Amino acid sequence: MDAWIWGAVVLAIVLVIAGGIAWWLARGCVLTMIGATGAVVGGVMSLIALVVLLDPDVGLRVAFIVTVGSGVWLLAWALAGGIRGQRLLRAEERAAGAAAPAPVPVTTAQGH
Repeated sequence: MDAWIWGAVVLAIVLVIAGGIAWWLARGCVLTMIGATGAVVGGVMSLIALVVLLDPDVGLRVAFIVTVGSGVWLLAWALAGGIRGQRLLRAEERAAGAAAPAPVPVTTAQGH
Protein backbone atom coordinates (compact mmCIF):
# COMPACT_ATOMS: atom_id res chain seq x y z
CA MET A 1 0.00 0.00 0.00
CA ASP A 2 2.87 2.38 0.69
CA ALA A 3 4.06 2.15 -2.91
CA TRP A 4 0.59 3.15 -4.12
CA ILE A 5 0.48 6.15 -1.83
CA TRP A 6 3.96 7.28 -2.88
CA GLY A 7 2.98 6.84 -6.51
CA ALA A 8 -0.09 9.01 -5.97
CA VAL A 9 2.02 11.63 -4.20
CA VAL A 10 4.52 11.69 -7.07
CA LEU A 11 1.73 12.00 -9.66
CA ALA A 12 0.13 14.86 -7.73
CA ILE A 13 3.48 16.67 -7.53
CA VAL A 14 4.08 16.09 -11.24
CA LEU A 15 0.64 17.56 -11.95
CA VAL A 16 1.45 20.67 -9.91
CA ILE A 17 4.76 21.05 -11.78
CA ALA A 18 3.03 20.55 -15.15
CA GLY A 19 0.51 23.23 -14.23
CA GLY A 20 3.33 25.58 -13.27
CA ILE A 21 5.15 24.96 -16.54
CA ALA A 22 1.92 25.47 -18.52
CA TRP A 23 1.34 28.77 -16.68
CA TRP A 24 4.90 29.86 -17.45
CA LEU A 25 4.57 28.95 -21.13
CA ALA A 26 1.08 30.48 -21.48
CA ARG A 27 2.45 33.98 -22.13
CA GLY A 28 -0.82 35.66 -21.25
CA CYS A 29 -3.15 33.15 -22.93
CA VAL A 30 -6.15 33.10 -20.61
CA LEU A 31 -7.32 29.69 -21.80
CA THR A 32 -4.03 28.01 -20.98
CA MET A 33 -3.82 29.86 -17.67
CA ILE A 34 -7.24 28.48 -16.70
CA GLY A 35 -6.00 24.97 -17.43
CA ALA A 36 -2.77 25.54 -15.51
CA THR A 37 -4.64 26.89 -12.50
CA GLY A 38 -6.93 23.88 -12.48
CA ALA A 39 -3.97 21.52 -12.66
CA VAL A 40 -2.18 23.17 -9.75
CA VAL A 41 -5.33 23.27 -7.62
CA GLY A 42 -6.14 19.65 -8.50
CA GLY A 43 -2.64 18.49 -7.64
CA VAL A 44 -2.77 20.23 -4.29
CA MET A 45 -6.23 18.78 -3.62
CA SER A 46 -4.89 15.30 -4.41
CA LEU A 47 -2.09 15.77 -1.91
CA ILE A 48 -4.53 17.02 0.70
CA ALA A 49 -6.80 14.03 0.07
CA LEU A 50 -3.89 11.66 0.65
CA VAL A 51 -2.94 13.36 3.91
CA VAL A 52 -6.33 14.23 5.41
CA LEU A 53 -8.45 11.17 4.69
CA LEU A 54 -8.03 8.54 7.39
CA ASP A 55 -8.73 5.52 5.20
CA PRO A 56 -5.86 5.03 2.72
CA ASP A 57 -8.12 3.30 0.19
CA VAL A 58 -10.53 6.22 0.09
CA GLY A 59 -7.63 8.67 -0.04
CA LEU A 60 -6.13 6.84 -3.02
CA ARG A 61 -9.46 6.75 -4.85
CA VAL A 62 -10.14 10.44 -4.28
CA ALA A 63 -6.57 11.36 -5.24
CA PHE A 64 -6.83 9.26 -8.42
CA ILE A 65 -10.11 10.84 -9.48
CA VAL A 66 -8.91 14.38 -8.76
CA THR A 67 -5.53 13.80 -10.45
CA VAL A 68 -7.06 12.35 -13.61
CA GLY A 69 -9.72 15.06 -13.72
CA SER A 70 -7.12 17.80 -13.29
CA GLY A 71 -4.86 16.28 -15.94
CA VAL A 72 -7.73 16.14 -18.43
CA TRP A 73 -8.66 19.72 -17.46
CA LEU A 74 -5.10 20.89 -18.17
CA LEU A 75 -4.94 19.05 -21.48
CA ALA A 76 -8.28 20.37 -22.69
CA TRP A 77 -7.58 24.01 -21.81
CA ALA A 78 -4.01 23.88 -23.12
CA LEU A 79 -5.27 22.48 -26.43
CA ALA A 80 -7.95 25.17 -26.59
CA GLY A 81 -5.31 27.83 -25.96
CA GLY A 82 -3.04 26.38 -28.62
CA ILE A 83 -5.82 26.23 -31.19
CA ARG A 84 -6.82 29.81 -30.41
CA GLY A 85 -3.19 30.92 -30.69
CA GLN A 86 -2.83 29.27 -34.08
CA ARG A 87 -6.00 30.94 -35.34
CA LEU A 88 -4.81 34.35 -34.14
CA LEU A 89 -1.41 33.81 -35.75
CA ARG A 90 -2.99 32.88 -39.08
CA ALA A 91 -5.30 35.91 -38.92
CA GLU A 92 -2.33 38.19 -38.22
CA GLU A 93 -0.41 36.70 -41.14
CA ARG A 94 -3.37 37.20 -43.46
CA ALA A 95 -3.80 40.79 -42.28
CA ALA A 96 -0.10 41.49 -42.73
CA GLY A 97 -0.19 39.95 -46.21
CA ALA A 98 -3.21 42.02 -47.24
CA ALA A 99 -1.71 45.25 -45.91
CA ALA A 100 1.68 44.77 -47.57
CA PRO A 101 2.13 46.77 -50.79
CA ALA A 102 2.33 44.85 -54.02
CA PRO A 103 5.88 44.51 -55.34
CA VAL A 104 6.69 46.82 -58.24
CA PRO A 105 8.52 45.25 -61.17
CA VAL A 106 12.05 46.55 -61.69
CA THR A 107 11.41 47.76 -65.24
CA THR A 108 8.44 49.87 -64.14
CA ALA A 109 10.32 51.36 -61.22
CA GLN A 110 13.22 52.44 -63.45
CA GLY A 111 10.92 53.99 -66.01
CA HIS A 112 11.77 51.68 -68.93
